[in-house]
Amino acid sequence: MSGAPIRLSAVLALLLSSGAAIAAPDAETAKRCLRAAYMVYPYKRPGAAPMNGDRLHFFQQCMAQEGTKSAEAPKRD
Repeated sequence: MSGAPIRLSAVLALLLSSGAAIAAPDAETAKRCLRAAYMVYPYKRPGAAPMNGDRLHFFQQCMAQEGTKSAEAPKRD
């Protein structure tokens, strides 16, 4: 007899017991963070300006905070 069912049940038990798998941000938080990211870093036509990851970084910070606190834009000189 194979140990596959035992391994599968162990993996499922670990996934269900982890808090990270259960506590994912909801869609409203994602919408709010994406809207804020485009307000801070407006859309620019590709090729018109050099691209960077500031908008993505802002969005990721906002999602990590789960919208409880507004993510702050970095200070520009």
